[in-house]
Amino acid sequence: MQISIGNKWFFKICALSSLVLLNSLMPTFAGSSHQGQKPNVLFISIDDLRANLGAYGDKHIITPNLDKLAQQGRLFNRHYVQVPTCGPSRASLLTGMNTKSRASINHGVLGKALYGTAEPNSPESFIHHFKQNGYYTVGMGKITHQAGGYYSPKDKNGKSLKAELELPHSWSNYVKVKWPWKGSVLHTYAEGISRDVKTTPPFEMLDLQDTDYPDGLLAEQAVAELAKRAKSKQPFFMAVGFFKPHLPFNAPKKYWDLYQREYIPLSPNPHAPKGVDKRFLHDSGEFFSKYYSPAEERAKAQENKKMSDKYARQVLHANYASVSYVDAQVGKVLNKLKQTGLDKNTIVVVWGDHGWHLGDHTIWGKHSSFDRALNSAFLVKTPDMKYAGVTTDGLVASIDIYPTLCDLAGLEKPQGIEGQSFVQLLTDPQAQGKDAVMSYWRDILSLRTDKYRLAVFDDGHSQHKMLFDHDEDPNETTNVAAQNPKVVAKLLAKIKQLNNGFLPALDLTKE
Repeated sequence: MQISIGNKWFFKICALSSLVLLNSLMPTFAGSSHQGQKPNVLFISIDDLRANLGAYGDKHIITPNLDKLAQQGRLFNRHYVQVPTCGPSRASLLTGMNTKSRASINHGVLGKALYGTAEPNSPESFIHHFKQNGYYTVGMGKITHQAGGYYSPKDKNGKSLKAELELPHSWSNYVKVKWPWKGSVLHTYAEGISRDVKTTPPFEMLDLQDTDYPDGLLAEQAVAELAKRAKSKQPFFMAVGFFKPHLPFNAPKKYWDLYQREYIPLSPNPHAPKGVDKRFLHDSGEFFSKYYSPAEERAKAQENKKMSDKYARQVLHANYASVSYVDAQVGKVLNKLKQTGLDKNTIVVVWGDHGWHLGDHTIWGKHSSFDRALNSAFLVKTPDMKYAGVTTDGLVASIDIYPTLCDLAGLEKPQGIEGQSFVQLLTDPQAQGKDAVMSYWRDILSLRTDKYRLAVFDDGHSQHKMLFDHDEDPNETTNVAAQNPKVVAKLLAKIKQLNNGFLPALDLTKE
């Protein structure tokens, strides 16, 4: 069974026995097993983690644990998500499928598609695929969209129905972490205080312990689970979904104290790009409509103007502190993996579900088709890593993780998934990546190639294009679509080739 990301319905493509042949690289890939055993997988997702770590060249941010993992594995400089928001990005990742319609860009896409279904023979996700192949699959935190992993729809009268797992057939066990507060976990402040646009700023600095925020408790649960896995001979797939640095940028004071605010650099491109239609921009709605900020800063956002340097640095300080906080939690999990000896036969993946604008293009948030919102942190470490610590510039997409994990674990890949394995980049960081990556956002289709990003807005009434030459303009400061009609035409042809149902009325022949 293959989920259609663009529709809550899904359809049978094939029975489990109908599978493609295993990639010919598989028998010779050095990182696929240890002493003949199936490799374990530790999959760590981190909400809103853009490609902004020490390992990515940021000399100011403090991320020693993720930097160490990058030295042991492979850091991907050009990994792109399919949708610049949490739920649908994770849906594409888990199913290996591009989104198919504008309607599918909603956080409940997986829950709606799978609620109340019987277990199919073919997998609902790559986690389900591992389970079907003898793995013990355990998850905790935010892996799909909901912080606890459960989806609860409403009936026609608005009454909530019984909650079920968003991935109802993927897990051997989904750990219910016991939070010491009620209400939201993702958006909570210390002691469970809920966000309020009139009173709560988009950050919090209190002299607290790591476990006074959700990610600290989640790390403890992950450590405990690894101790259990170390006593079992069954191969495992373990997924841990950390929440920070999702808004609000909250972290214990000790992580704020790591930084001197005046030295944190401001965005290199804080102004709206030249020649870009306003439909490609936005007013940072999540940041300003859900959290308190000074009125003058809110007014600037509504006019697509950059906020003051003073306030920008305060928010940047908060973001850096929250990234350092989650880095410490990841470190606890990786240390336990090594302490138990499981690291010798475990594939480790760290994935950011999308990027985030920290004042870039006047934006504070995700929800755009610029590189900053679509490029996210991505690291992979295999047990016998080749050329450890060497980064790669090969283009990869989130949908490519599914087939790659199949190859690494020696599992046959189901038919129908749209991702392409990037095992070659794990054996040779200089190998060729994809020719292009497609991304989607509301009325926008976006294509990233080695040199260019082209985005096309079309709402049925008007059409606008933006093109950036990344060789000349890596910060996307000037739209050069009008000056490069031949390039635009070539890339539009590529979009037409790769697009599969999204914005079906889109006329790519418009000037």
